[in-house]
Amino acid sequence: MARLLFIVSLFLYSLSGIASDSTEVWLLVPDQKEQLRQAIAHYQDLSNRTWHTFPDKLLLRPGDSSRHTPDLRANLLLTGDLASSDTADSTTLYTPKLAAAVVRFQARHALEADSIVGPRTVAALNVPPLQRLRQLQNSLYRWEAFSRDLPQPYIIVNIPDYTLRLIDQNSVQLYLRTIVGKPTLPTIVNHTRLHTIVFNPYWYIPNSIASKEILPLLKRNPGYLESRDMELFRPKSLGGWQKISPWDVDWSTISAADFNYRIVQVTGPHNELGQMKFLFDTRVSQYLHDTKDRHLFSLEKRAFSHGCIRLQNPEDLALYLLQERSGLSDHRIEKVLASEKDEQFIRLKKPVPLIIVYMTAWADEFSVIQFREDIYGYDRLEEIGLGQ
Repeated sequence: MARLLFIVSLFLYSLSGIASDSTEVWLLVPDQKEQLRQAIAHYQDLSNRTWHTFPDKLLLRPGDSSRHTPDLRANLLLTGDLASSDTADSTTLYTPKLAAAVVRFQARHALEADSIVGPRTVAALNVPPLQRLRQLQNSLYRWEAFSRDLPQPYIIVNIPDYTLRLIDQNSVQLYLRTIVGKPTLPTIVNHTRLHTIVFNPYWYIPNSIASKEILPLLKRNPGYLESRDMELFRPKSLGGWQKISPWDVDWSTISAADFNYRIVQVTGPHNELGQMKFLFDTRVSQYLHDTKDRHLFSLEKRAFSHGCIRLQNPEDLALYLLQERSGLSDHRIEKVLASEKDEQFIRLKKPVPLIIVYMTAWADEFSVIQFREDIYGYDRLEEIGLGQ
């Protein structure tokens, strides 16, 4: 609740609206399409050039000498990360200019930009231009599929980039890091509407999680639920649910297949949804939400949720939606943010378009081509489907 109180104080100083980012919107449709088409032409040319690969265990630091340095220099010259004016030195020395080119390459692939050529950088270098070409072609196809007649404001979540952007007035109003579904429980691509904010939400734990992940813990210790602010319910004969004690169940006789209970995590410090969640139209039980595990946003790879999208600083999104789309007065918004009421639903007067996309390649606001890991293997699936 301390964070929500902070939002109240922030709200009092921001009644004129959220300040916009000064950068041009990288997702403006004509610019993005044209940038992708240019990149496709470039990588079509690269697919006919010599492309070098490197040993998985290669480790290069600035100042090192290696027989692989000339090949590294050649690849980065082809991608444009190394300028032609910086290629005069053809020695095996890993020079500062080459290190700077590696940093540019790393930044374009969401790798730690430390100039050290290690396992993850090697893996990205070993992706052939033909595969990058396929990523670009797929991304252009996906972009064209969902970007037609897209009104502002809208929210766009790019799954492989682990980001959320809110676009309004031709600028990026919000930029948030995200955590998305693991490959076995993927976040679903969707073109929908965000319509409701829930403050201090309960977590109605899906049966798949309760039966497969929590049941083994209950078999060892029924007190686990209380320690995690969770409550147990069993179905009533005439419908509905009855709260019971986990100590009254013989868990040794219960299997995942016949688990017929509901587990609910109430609000509190352990709640996996944090202090708010955002609901949108969807055919699956997925939503945007806060999280208590905020340290996870510092990780480069963040695909480990059960399909929902966790947000870094979700209070910023809530504040924008309350101010701009809820229809509530300033006084009412202040009361909503200060309230400690459980399960407080705020339906937006004007829902916001929400686009959850899967783009592993695009041009950023500086016309730099970005690539991301194909975390769900969708590019490979489309490649097979197209007979490539």
